[in-house]
Amino acid sequence: MRQYIPVDVDNLPDIFDITLAGEVYTFRIDYNKVADYYTATIYQDDQVLLMQEPLVLGNLVGFDLPDERLPRTDIRVMDEAGNSADAGEGVLGVQVQLYLDVVDPNGSETTNPSATPLGYDPDNPDDADDTDEEVSY
Repeated sequence: MRQYIPVDVDNLPDIFDITLAGEVYTFRIDYNKVADYYTATIYQDDQVLLMQEPLVLGNLVGFDLPDERLPRTDIRVMDEAGNSADAGEGVLGVQVQLYLDVVDPNGSETTNPSATPLGYDPDNPDDADDTDEEVSY
């Protein structure tokens, strides 16, 4: 099961510090009643890195922003069960969470033992490192 960032939607704005990839960030979660969506603002050292980014189901937080100061750990708005249609009121913090989108390359994040692992598989000859072999042209 993936780790998630708990959000207290009953006490907004929810402001908290979190350590991601060795860096401390301050998150602020707000709710837009008119459009029925939550937003995230991310600070580091009193500097705003991301301002009121809408939290959209299935999207990475701050994905399309080129700021290198943003967390290097991907944060995805998702419903692991796949039952939600959005991340609006009554859903975020219950079925939908802000997940640390980090999946073990050996496939341990899945409950399906027959799932093919993601990434490098040392038992697969196609994944073998060919850099030590001489190449003739």
